[in-house]
Amino acid sequence: MSDSYVLPLSTQNLYLDVLGGKGRSLAKMAQAGFAIPDGYYVTTFAYREFVEENNLQDKINQLAKPEIGEFTLSFDAASAAIQNIFSQSSLVPVMVDEIGDAYELLAEKNMPVAVRSSATAEDLPDMSFAGQQDTYLNVIGRDSVVEAVLDCWASLWTPRAMSYRHEMGIANEDVAMAVVVQLMIPSDVSGILFTANPATGERSEIIVNASFGLGEAIVGGQVTPDTFVLDRKNFESKETIIGTKQQKAIAADGQGIILEDIPEEKREETSLSFDALSELGEMALKIETEFEGIPQDIEWGFSQGKLWLLQSRPITNLPPQPIEVSWDAPAPIQILSRRQIVENIPDPCTPLFDELYLTEGLETMENGKKRDLPFEGGGPLFLTHNGFAYQRFDFPQVVGEKKQPEALTEDQMEAAEIEAARKEFAEKQEVKDRAQSDHELEKQDLALFLSELSDDDKKSFETWSEAAKLDDLAHAVTMPASEDMGMSAGTKVKGNEQFLREWQEKTMPDIVAWTEEWSKLDLRKASDTQLLKGVAELANASGIFWSSNSSHSFGVAKITDHQLQTFLKEILPDQKFTSGQFLSGFKSKTTEANESLFLIAKEIRSIDSLYELVRIMPPNRLMKALRNHPDGKKIVAEIDEYLKHYGHLGYSLDFGEPLPLDDPSGLLANVKTMVANSGYDPRSQEESARQKREKATREIGQLLEGLSFWQFRYRVWFAQRFYYIREEVMFYLYWPWPVLRKLALELGKRFVDEGIFHKADDVFFLFSKEISEAIEAKTNHQPFHEVRNLIAERRELREARKRLHPPGTIPFEASEHPSVRFKETQIYNDADSDTLLGVPVSPGKVSGPASLIKTPEEFGLMKPGSILVCPMTNPAWTPLFAHAAGLVTDMGGILGHGSIVAREYGIPAVVGTGIGTQRIKHEQQITIDGDLGSVKIEE
Repeated sequence: MSDSYVLPLSTQNLYLDVLGGKGRSLAKMAQAGFAIPDGYYVTTFAYREFVEENNLQDKINQLAKPEIGEFTLSFDAASAAIQNIFSQSSLVPVMVDEIGDAYELLAEKNMPVAVRSSATAEDLPDMSFAGQQDTYLNVIGRDSVVEAVLDCWASLWTPRAMSYRHEMGIANEDVAMAVVVQLMIPSDVSGILFTANPATGERSEIIVNASFGLGEAIVGGQVTPDTFVLDRKNFESKETIIGTKQQKAIAADGQGIILEDIPEEKREETSLSFDALSELGEMALKIETEFEGIPQDIEWGFSQGKLWLLQSRPITNLPPQPIEVSWDAPAPIQILSRRQIVENIPDPCTPLFDELYLTEGLETMENGKKRDLPFEGGGPLFLTHNGFAYQRFDFPQVVGEKKQPEALTEDQMEAAEIEAARKEFAEKQEVKDRAQSDHELEKQDLALFLSELSDDDKKSFETWSEAAKLDDLAHAVTMPASEDMGMSAGTKVKGNEQFLREWQEKTMPDIVAWTEEWSKLDLRKASDTQLLKGVAELANASGIFWSSNSSHSFGVAKITDHQLQTFLKEILPDQKFTSGQFLSGFKSKTTEANESLFLIAKEIRSIDSLYELVRIMPPNRLMKALRNHPDGKKIVAEIDEYLKHYGHLGYSLDFGEPLPLDDPSGLLANVKTMVANSGYDPRSQEESARQKREKATREIGQLLEGLSFWQFRYRVWFAQRFYYIREEVMFYLYWPWPVLRKLALELGKRFVDEGIFHKADDVFFLFSKEISEAIEAKTNHQPFHEVRNLIAERRELREARKRLHPPGTIPFEASEHPSVRFKETQIYNDADSDTLLGVPVSPGKVSGPASLIKTPEEFGLMKPGSILVCPMTNPAWTPLFAHAAGLVTDMGGILGHGSIVAREYGIPAVVGTGIGTQRIKHEQQITIDGDLGSVKIEE
C-alpha cells in the first residue's frame, strides 16, 4: 500500500487499491520492459484525501441515488449533483504541488500529456468499465494537469459509471480513482488489438482495428477503422477490411484534440503494413504471456515508426473457443428431433443429467424394466448429440393395422404413443371394460357433453337432432370425418380419464412420496455413497414419472388440442380460428403462481420504503436487502412461501442448473417489473382472455350450423375437459430436483473440502462411475486431482456448445419429407430473411419493441408492453408473460408451455422460429401475426 500522492510509472507498488486497474496494468508492463510513454500515477490515496478534506463522502452517499422512472432508473441528476460538489472543491496545496512538480519533471517545456482515469474497479476480467470514466488528451501546463486530475476524479461519478456499479453491487465507499499522467504520443497510426476474436471467441485469431492519427477516434466510434484478422501463428492476414477512415484525431493547437478530414485518396490506403502488423502481433503475444495467458484488449500507437504500448486490459465477456461439430445423425440412427420432453432442455446437458435422467431415467418404465423399442441397432429413445437432447424418430411403428415403413409424422407419433399406452393400460383393466364397444362409449360421451350444456343449449340440440334424424347421432357428433390420423386417437372420454385418474392416484403421488422419502435423509450423517444413490434414484424416479404415465396424460391434452385445431382448419379453411382461442382464460397452476406473485408485488407497492427499495435494488441483491430491511419481514416470508410452492420450477429440466429456490434473481426481476407496472392486474388479463374466447365462439356460431356447429361445440368441450392436465404434469416434472440438488451439492461440498473439486456443482460434470471413483479416492485419502482438469474441460465444452444452434431435425432433409412433419417445434428459416415463419399458437397481431431474453439472468431486461423473444419457455418463465404484448420463441409447439400461457394471457404468439433469438435484436421493432405464424423484423 502507499500514502504517496504520486508514484513513478515503473513503480514496484502493484496494488490495485493504489494504482487502479489501468495503472496496475501499465506498471506491470513497464517493469516487463515494454515501450510505454513515460509518466506517473496520482494514487488513490490522493483521491481519498481529497474526498476526506472536502467532506464529500457523506454528501456522495446522500446524492448517489437513482431517480425512479416509470420502468427505469436514472442517475443523471445524481451525477450532476456530485459533479457540482467536485467542481466546488479544491485540492490541498501540498497535493497540487506534488502533481504539478511531477508534471514539470516529466514534461520539459510544457510538453503535452494524456491524463487517464484508473478506477479501482476497472480493467478487471469480470467487469467492463471501459469508457465509463474520462480521459483527457493533449493537456499542457501545470495547472491544466491538476484540473484534468480533478475532472478524472469527478468522472468516477458519471451516470453510466454509477449505474454499472449499482448493478454490480459495488458500494460508493469501496471505489476510488487513481490517475495516469503520460507523455502524449503523436501517433501517425493507432488503434486497438485483441489477442483473441472478441466476437467469436476464436483464440487462433488476432483482431486489429487501425486508423490514422490518435486512437481516440476509434475508441469513441468517430471513425470506421481498417480491420485485420491475423493468424496467431504467423501474423498473416486472414481477412482485411479497409475502413472509410474519413477523419483522424489530432492534437489541437491549444489543448485537447480535434478531428481532421483525411484526403480521399489516402482513405483507401491500408493503415498498416505486414511488417507493422507482425510487430504488433509479436508485442501482443508477449503482453498476453505477461498476463498468464489471459486474452488482452490492447491500445497502441505508431509514432515515427516506433510502436508504443498505451494500455492493456483483459478482454471482458470473451466467448468460449468455438468448436467444429457435425450435425449428421450418428449411425445407425436415421432421424433425430428436438421434440416432446426435449422441449424443456434448451441448453447442452450436464453429464450427470445426461446419464441419470435422459438416457437412463427416461428408459425406465413403472415396473422397473427398460423400454423395448425396435430401433435398428438398439439404443435409448432419448440421447444427446453435440450435448443437446434429442428424441429418436426412426423406428417402425404399428398404428392399428397400418405399418409405417418410414419415420412417423408428428401427429402419427403422438397418436401411436397414446394408442400404445392405451393398449398397455387396457391390459390392467377388467375384461368387461375392454369389451365395451366404441359405439357405447360414443353414446356415453355425447350424453356427458349434453349434461353439461345450459338448458337453452340442450333445447337447441334436441330441436336440431330431431330434425336431422341421423342414423348414428353420437358417432356423427363425436367423430367428425377427417383424413388426419390424429382425429382417431384419444377420442373417448373414458379412456382419456383412465390415464388421468392413474396419474392423479398413482403417478403423481408416487413422485411426491419418493421425493419426500429422500428429503428425510440427514445430510450430515449420510455417507457419500448414500448421497450418490439418492441422486440416482431421484433422477430415475423422475424419469419413470414421465415415461410411465405423465407423457401419455400430457399427450391427451396435446391430442385433444390438436383435434380441435384440425377440425377448425378443415371445417373453416378460409378463417383464422385456432384452438388457442377456445382454450384460454381458465385457471391453472401457471395463473395461480402468477397471481401469488402479483399479490406480493401489490403489497410492496403499498409500503413506500419497500417500493423504493425494490425499484432501486438489482434482482441479484434484492432478497438480501429485503431480509435486512426493517419493513421487509412479512414480504420475505411471502416470497419464501412462494418459493416453497413454486421454487422447484426450473428454467431448464437439467437438474445441473440452479432452480429459483437456489437463486431467486430471475423471479425477483419479475417482482420488480410487477411493482413498477402499476397498471398490471392478472385478473383483468384473465377477463380479457375470457371475453376473446366468448367472442370467437359467437363468431363461429354465425358461420356454422347444424351438424358442423355441434361437432365444433363438442370438440371445444372435449379439448377443454383435458386441457388442464398439461400444466399439472409440468408442475410435478421438476418436483424431485430441490432434494436431488441438495444431495448432489452436499456431496460436491465434501469433495471441495478434500481439494478434489473447485466448486460444489462440479459434481454435475461427472458421470456416476467417475463420482464413485472420486468417493473411493476420498475414502482412501488418495490423490484424485486429475478430475479437476476433466471437469474444467467439460465446463468449457458446455459453454462452447451453448453458442451452437442445434437443428430441430437431423438430417435437415427429413423436415421436408412427405412422411415427416417436424415443423411443430422448430421451423427452418433463412438467416437473412426479414420475415420469420413459425407455428401460430395464439391468435392476434401486434407490433412493438422486442425484449430479447435468452437466460434467467436477463429477466430484468423485460419491458412491459414489449414482445418477449426467447429460446423457449417453461413454468419458471411464466411471470414474464404478465408484461408481454406477444411471444416469439426458437423452439416450441402447439401445446408447449409458451403456447398455453400465451393463450391464457390472450397475447399473440409464434413459436418454433428456430433462429428468432439470433435474428432479432433487443428493443428492435417487430410485428408478429399469431394467425399466420409470421414475425416481421423492422430494420
